[in-house]
Amino acid sequence: MVRKISVLVFISVLLFANNAFAYDVQLQPFKDEVNDYSLEPIYTLSALGIINGYEDRTYRPGADLSREAFIKLLVMAAQLDTSAAASRTPGDVAQNRWSAPFISAAYERGWIDSLLDSKGLFQPTKTITRQEVAMLVGQSLLDSEKEETRKQWLSTEWKKERDARAFKDHSAITASMQPYVYYAAHRGIMEGDSSGFKPAEPLIRKQAAAVIYRLIDKRISGQKVDFTGYYAVQSYPAINQMDKLANVIFGWSHLEYGTAGTAKLNTSATVNRIPNGYEEVIAAADAAGLSKELMVFADSSSKLADFLKDLPAQAAFIESLVATVNDPAYSFTGVSIDFEGLKDAASAADYVRFLQALKAQLGSRTLSVAVPPIHYYKGYDLKEIGKLADTVILMAYDFTHDASRLPSAPLPLVNDTVTTALKVIPKEKLVLGISKQANQWVTTNGVTGSALSPAIADVEKRLAMSAVKVSWPMPYFVTKANFVDGRSSHELFYEDTQSIAKKLWLAKYYGLKGVSLWHMGNYTQSDWKLVGEQAAS
Repeated sequence: MVRKISVLVFISVLLFANNAFAYDVQLQPFKDEVNDYSLEPIYTLSALGIINGYEDRTYRPGADLSREAFIKLLVMAAQLDTSAAASRTPGDVAQNRWSAPFISAAYERGWIDSLLDSKGLFQPTKTITRQEVAMLVGQSLLDSEKEETRKQWLSTEWKKERDARAFKDHSAITASMQPYVYYAAHRGIMEGDSSGFKPAEPLIRKQAAAVIYRLIDKRISGQKVDFTGYYAVQSYPAINQMDKLANVIFGWSHLEYGTAGTAKLNTSATVNRIPNGYEEVIAAADAAGLSKELMVFADSSSKLADFLKDLPAQAAFIESLVATVNDPAYSFTGVSIDFEGLKDAASAADYVRFLQALKAQLGSRTLSVAVPPIHYYKGYDLKEIGKLADTVILMAYDFTHDASRLPSAPLPLVNDTVTTALKVIPKEKLVLGISKQANQWVTTNGVTGSALSPAIADVEKRLAMSAVKVSWPMPYFVTKANFVDGRSSHELFYEDTQSIAKKLWLAKYYGLKGVSLWHMGNYTQSDWKLVGEQAAS
């Protein structure tokens, strides 16, 4: 938490044809592992970049916390803008101090007024106490309330809370802090125990993580999510789940490009085709009141980079696509472009030009664009795509790596992908993509093969077996299963309901437009129950 002694862990892994990449995220657990109430808060906040460990890769959960360190946590959790230079700080906080932007943001809002001494000094390195933390939390919570609610609490309601709580040591709580301390208690962030509130006790690092996590969770837990379902690849069993969605994207077409100067939309070959009986699927989507986009898939096997330089072929393709989208038999409301595998930065401008040409022909219909993480795929200009697309679907997965046994979507890398995109794409346009999948490594006679992608039904059956050891390892937040089958040992990571829920939490934390589900046919009844509970529709 203190910048001069804390660092992120850089994990270099070989990905995609043996190219080395260093991710500026923590992908290993802290050496001083905790196994209590603070485990999930610590690793969640670490994944978000709100807290850090120390240079020796420890977290030191029992260490005291300074005032300035907690202010940093509080300001980051509130997602306040600290990019500008500190405009106003207490007299003992220099403008160039590492914590100055955070302290300035809190100071401007009056959060730290009760912490200033008679000379107006903040004493940033002083160990923070429980009552000071509760006061700061209460201040931030009341700031988000309506003016009438704030006035009522500060005039009379806090006294009712005080009397109801009847802390044995209530008189030890500083008078000016009491209304805010009791508001934090009222909201369930810091409640004390049978012995009292212990206002003068220092707050240790793991307690701080728990408080901040609880504060965020209280803020976003009631938020609902707009879900986009991908209806593709044996998704018929999920047709009755349409009512839980806001949008559906049909994976029924792909780019066909073989000869220079010509191309067309193919809706009848490979897995990306319009299925027999599509009328029933369209009717189900219409009954649920969903927007309906047609997905167009292409990758390197379609000579995609060449296509994006071939203007006559693009014109022919767009004409073919628009004709299909305009066909009243389907009543599509838009198009979703999923062009994958653009590694060369030289393709970025070509891709944007194609999207602009397509957008110009769509009229009132919507355009969504799926994009991968840009650590390796450089052919996606997120800023320009964000300008022209109605929705950008962020495929924050497929980080799978054999040598390190990295699963598809560990939470720190998902967060990193989201924050990178948010630098140039408004959150109101950004959808977090979740891929329901499993990654399995099998070791036989000491030799481990490449990652397998077992069927979801097979994974569910395996997890139900008694000999399987199931865990939820940090910092991945992806369910892990270990088991032995004959002479082989297996390690499997699975995007189950618990793992999906954590990614929904992340999407809500950033206030994203929604979440997409690839693909509907893979999601289990447990997953759909979660979607139904979280859905805005």
